[in-house]
Amino acid sequence: MRRNKSRGSLIFLFILIILGYFFVYRPIVNIKAKANIVIASAKDLKSIFAKNDIELLKTKMEDFSNKYQNLQKAAKPIYWASFIPYVSDLKNGLIAGDYLIKAGKETILTIEPYADLIGFKKGEKSFNEKSSEDRLQTAVLTLDKMVKKVDPIADDINQAGKSIANINPNLYPKKIGKLVLRDNITNLKDQFEGMTELFVNAKPLIKKLPEILGSNEEKTYLILYQNDKERRATGGFLTFYAVFKIRNGKMNIYRSDDIYSLDATISDHPQAPPEILTYHKGVSQFYIRDSNLSPDFVQSVKLFEGLYKKSGAKVEYDGIIAMDSKILVDMLTIFGDVNVQ
Repeated sequence: MRRNKSRGSLIFLFILIILGYFFVYRPIVNIKAKANIVIASAKDLKSIFAKNDIELLKTKMEDFSNKYQNLQKAAKPIYWASFIPYVSDLKNGLIAGDYLIKAGKETILTIEPYADLIGFKKGEKSFNEKSSEDRLQTAVLTLDKMVKKVDPIADDINQAGKSIANINPNLYPKKIGKLVLRDNITNLKDQFEGMTELFVNAKPLIKKLPEILGSNEEKTYLILYQNDKERRATGGFLTFYAVFKIRNGKMNIYRSDDIYSLDATISDHPQAPPEILTYHKGVSQFYIRDSNLSPDFVQSVKLFEGLYKKSGAKVEYDGIIAMDSKILVDMLTIFGDVNVQ
């Protein structure tokens, strides 16, 4: 009787080992091998971006996609164990990656017809090598054509975000040896979710940008420069203003002056509101330079416009923009050196 039990136990153990080999060990070894191939291909793909060659990028992306599909196929044999969180996370991660690759391929197909415009064609001047004005015009011409295809790309990124959201970093140990695991997974997840949210939420602005930058007709904008070193409700004291016109990304300054000169064009300033009378001693009239009273930018703009319409220098505009010195510094960083005449 005992001999039969021992024999039965050995048979069960043998079957368990066989099943473990075919359904656990062998798939994991295969996944690891395919993952290493994908990682190497990803590094290769990253290096291609610097070559400004859309055809080569398209080819490498297709190659990367094929290798990624092989990784997905290698992982499917262990999906039966998705009740285990780590396996479930692997599945969600691979699904997210698949959506991102799809978004990447759609992006390449979208920009391919305009690759020469943005310097993403072999032999063409790269986008960064162009002048700041040319870069802005190029962006407008390209965006105007590309925005129609933003929706499917945004949808893919959103779907990837949903899969990543299912991953719970708290199920992982803080460390495995010297490898920090939980915090790294948390950081990667947070960064990805932030990127996804930014792209999806920015979609309406992306669609509107060509129109804002004058792709269909000339636009006129009023810029208010705020001195962020002298605090006011919207970010700084209004010191300077400019009116510029833009058409297809080509910008022309129509008028610019300090805010005191603009105030001087108003012959009849109204009485200052209670906030000014209370906190700005010696000022009894309401000036444009003091109009940004509310942290609600829309409300401050309404106060500004109430005074601006009285100005002899009034210009009809399509939009009003407030910026501080940091934005100017950032713009120079993006667009490079500019010529001042």
